[in-house]
Amino acid sequence: MRLGLSVRDVERLSIELAKNRHNPYLSFSRTWITDIENGRFVPGSFKMASVAEIYGMDLVEIHRLYGVPPGGDITKERPVFRAPKTHLLVPSEQPSGGETAPEDLPGQMRIEDTNLLVGIVDIWGSVPVPLLRRFGLRQSLYGYIGTEDLSMAPLLPPGSFVQIDAKQNRIRKGPFKKSSSESHFARPIYFLDIRTGYACGWCELKDGVLTLVPHPDSGVETRTFRFPSEVSVVGRVTAVTMSIEEERFVSLEEARNGPTDPKK
Repeated sequence: MRLGLSVRDVERLSIELAKNRHNPYLSFSRTWITDIENGRFVPGSFKMASVAEIYGMDLVEIHRLYGVPPGGDITKERPVFRAPKTHLLVPSEQPSGGETAPEDLPGQMRIEDTNLLVGIVDIWGSVPVPLLRRFGLRQSLYGYIGTEDLSMAPLLPPGSFVQIDAKQNRIRKGPFKKSSSESHFARPIYFLDIRTGYACGWCELKDGVLTLVPHPDSGVETRTFRFPSEVSVVGRVTAVTMSIEEERFVSLEEARNGPTDPKK
C-alpha cells in the first residue's frame, strides 16, 4: 500500500525477477500473496528473498515479522542435538578488523549422515570462553565423534569434540611407544574423510592401502580403504573435550545394545 503496488504488480515483478535470476522459485502468484497476507502460511527462503527485493526491505525486517530475531540468535535457543555419526566442523568466517566474541559466532549443526558443519560454539554450548580462545577457532578444524561411533572408545567416547590440525595430514610411521601411561595419545589419531562420511582413529598406510585401526577395547573391527581414492586425511587430532558427568557414562556393552531403561 505504501509503495502503490497492487498484487498484480507484485506478481509481475516476481516473474521478472525469476527470469532475470534464472530461478523459478523466486516467482509467485496473486493468490500466494493473498494467502501470505491472510496468514495462511509462512513464505520460504526463496519467496522471502523475492519479497524483500520487490518491496525494498531487508531480510531481517521480514524475519522479524515471523518472530525470527536478527543475528541468528534463534539457533542459540534450540537444544543441543547429538548426531549418531562422526562430524567434521569448520570455524565460521569472521569479518576482518576486530575480534568477534565466541558467543557471537553463528552455527548450525546438521544431523544428516556425517556432514560438514559450521560454528562450533553454538553446538558446544557452555564450554568456557577462555578454553575456546585457546583452541583457536579460526585456525583449526573441529570434529564431533558421533553417538554411534565407538571406534576410539573409551579413549574418545562418543559425543566428544576433537580439535584437528589440518597441516598434519600425512600418516606417521611407527613404531610408537607402548609402555608409557600416555601410549594411546603418543600414537597419532587421525580424522578421515571416507567419502560416505567421516571416521576417526589410528591409521596405517602401506602399499596404497590405509587401515583404520580402532581402540582395542572398542570391539570395532579394523577397516581398510584404497588411498587416496577411497579416503583422505583431514588432519591429526590434537585436542579433545568430553563430558565426564557420571550420569552420561554408559558401558561399551550398553552402548552397543542400545539405550537403557532410565528407571533401572
